[in-house]
Amino acid sequence: MLLWMTGGRVTGYPQARYPWLAVRSVVMRQLLPETIDDVDPLAVYPFDDRTPTSGAAWLMVNMVTSADGASSVDGVSGGLGGVGDSMVFRAVRASCDWIVAAAGTIRAERYGVPRSAPDVAALRLEQGRTAAPRLAVVTESLNLSPELPLFAERAPDEAKPLIITGAQPDQARIEALGDQAEWCHLDGARPEPTAIIAELTRRGAKVVLAEGGPQFNAELLAAGCIDELCLSISPHLAGNSSTRIVHNAAIGFPTELRLDRLLEHDNCLFARYLRR
Repeated sequence: MLLWMTGGRVTGYPQARYPWLAVRSVVMRQLLPETIDDVDPLAVYPFDDRTPTSGAAWLMVNMVTSADGASSVDGVSGGLGGVGDSMVFRAVRASCDWIVAAAGTIRAERYGVPRSAPDVAALRLEQGRTAAPRLAVVTESLNLSPELPLFAERAPDEAKPLIITGAQPDQARIEALGDQAEWCHLDGARPEPTAIIAELTRRGAKVVLAEGGPQFNAELLAAGCIDELCLSISPHLAGNSSTRIVHNAAIGFPTELRLDRLLEHDNCLFARYLRR
């Protein structure tokens, strides 16, 4: 069920169960499927239906792009974001059980352990999730420094990142990280997308959120794993050589999507697409 904020008030049944939603104030419009002047992404995304169509967890992909198709500026996506993107980002993360990203994205964006603000944690717990999502890192090379924030800044009571790698990784790099991570070894040199999702499903995930990068997105697309694309379209012309959000996917024909919802904040668009 969807919740909407109008004039600073939430309409819809969960207001009684989530009283903190009633006092949130945002300036974000919904343009589709119907026009609503004031919408809080946190009152929308976590309530979307994500019933898996197979035995595997539902896979969301969340990415940002410039108006001319760039997925990053100076190697990171932060230059394309803004207040609205941050609002949608936390709402999308509130909707998943696990976050998965390739090691290159982890390094470039300086990932830390996922943490939830009190209101997000309360909502997640009410919906039967953990207070914060777990983080899985996909890597063949294990090129991950122990100084990265997800290792160096993790509190003792926070879950370790799960490193998903191949069957015979570099043992020296495993030893360098030691017990700072939880380990998962899948068949083959490079973890396959379907095996990755199957492993996270085995670990209890109902909804998995992939955050890139573009090459990893391409592998997910080619394997037919993507159920949902949450796309932020930044009102900028980047004019650089950045890759698109999906880079060099080995598919024979385009995958058709259906536009489920479109939000707008300060000229930035936030589209939720579902696979047909």
